[in-house]
Amino acid sequence: KSQYPNGAWPQRFADYPKTADFPVRSANYPDSWPRTYPRQDYRGFYTFNDNTIADTIYLMLDAAEIYNQEKYRQSALKAGDFILLAQMPDPQPAWAQQYNPAGQPAWARKFEPPAVTGGESQGVMRTLIQLYRRTGEKKYLDSIPRALDYLQSSLLTDGKLARFYELKTNRPLYFTKQYELVYTDDDLPTHYSFKVSSKLIAIRRQYEAALTLGADLAHPSAKEGDQTTTEESISWSESLAKDAAEAIRTMDDRGAWVENGRLRYHGDDDPTRKIISCRTFIQHVDTLSSYLSSTK
Repeated sequence: KSQYPNGAWPQRFADYPKTADFPVRSANYPDSWPRTYPRQDYRGFYTFNDNTIADTIYLMLDAAEIYNQEKYRQSALKAGDFILLAQMPDPQPAWAQQYNPAGQPAWARKFEPPAVTGGESQGVMRTLIQLYRRTGEKKYLDSIPRALDYLQSSLLTDGKLARFYELKTNRPLYFTKQYELVYTDDDLPTHYSFKVSSKLIAIRRQYEAALTLGADLAHPSAKEGDQTTTEESISWSESLAKDAAEAIRTMDDRGAWVENGRLRYHGDDDPTRKIISCRTFIQHVDTLSSYLSSTK
């Protein structure tokens, strides 16, 4: 009941949406947007941030399989159709973190401006691939090549992607520690990833494998990295085994991953130069879990 007419879900909601208040519209660029934080209520916006829509799609697909009810599958398909609607038109055919009811990228938190995102766009493409695998609907693959090509052309000099690209100009956007919106990256807040790793090569391989192998309708519960044979596992992601091996190689005798770094907010006098990062831990555990799942 909380799903919008266009198939999206809000970040949070207090009332079920009324169809008249949320017309189905394709993503589009606003004529202009405020460069300072407007302090608006964004909780009802269509939100890709934090995998909100992707996780709910997987939930609905799993529910359809477990309870054998078509309504859950249709909800997932409707959300997939929203992803297609939400792809921005040229010159930036990827996705934003969140959209207002007009289908335009919009502010969320004070460090999340209206923009095309190099972060969530990668997750969106993975979701589209999984939708194809689990439904057989090829339309979910059709928007991926344009997005991949655009994001590949937007890589930063260090091989990463900016979390935010300015609408239409495609200039990377950043914030200072005082949350001033700028084009420079020399004074970034430390609590948020304004640059993200590129997974474009792996996503392209997964896309090409989907075209070659076809949908995985015999195993509808399979998610990213889940295959039924070793041969398919290798085809789906050649980089997964390498990533898992690297995670094991860099683990110390305790089972910890130690890396160079400083303790945030402890000041310049703090002598710490080696840290254990929760972010790194989560990434490695996720990689190892995906690898183990793929070999079953």
